[in-house]
Amino acid sequence: MLKVAILSAWITLTPIMWFAATKTLSTVEHVLRTTNPQFREATKGMAEGQARVLMRYAASEINRAYFWGYGLAQVVLGLVLLLLIWRETPRDSLGFGVVCGMLALVLILTLVLTPMIVSLGRSIDFVPRNPPPPVMPRFWALHGAFTGLDGAKFLAGLGLLIRWVLRG
Repeated sequence: MLKVAILSAWITLTPIMWFAATKTLSTVEHVLRTTNPQFREATKGMAEGQARVLMRYAASEINRAYFWGYGLAQVVLGLVLLLLIWRETPRDSLGFGVVCGMLALVLILTLVLTPMIVSLGRSIDFVPRNPPPPVMPRFWALHGAFTGLDGAKFLAGLGLLIRWVLRG
């Protein structure tokens, strides 16, 4: 069933994205703790903390690219899935509604929250973190909202997938 495959791909993107987004920033800390002599040589002329700032900036830019791609991929998958359900006879009204809700969440995440997070993130990329900048609570609130809505979308998709698989 094509709609099961598309929904499976769609909801699989979520844990992959969560893993990638958290791993890029933790990798910065891992690399900074490394004893790799070539890395040490390349960064020895930098002021203390400068390598961390540059690497965190690069990791943040990678995450920003991931989030834009994640949003676009979800919009495409959601629209294709919606079209498939729309063309079914008889139409799965519950499935159609769930996919519409998931797509609505993706549009909010991609067109509202992601630009806000990207803009705010770029404004603090090179700002010292100790003490935390005054905008950090807003930044983390936006991240929390993103994660919560993304999690709700994921659970809705997982529930629909289970329903479809059990109904055969």
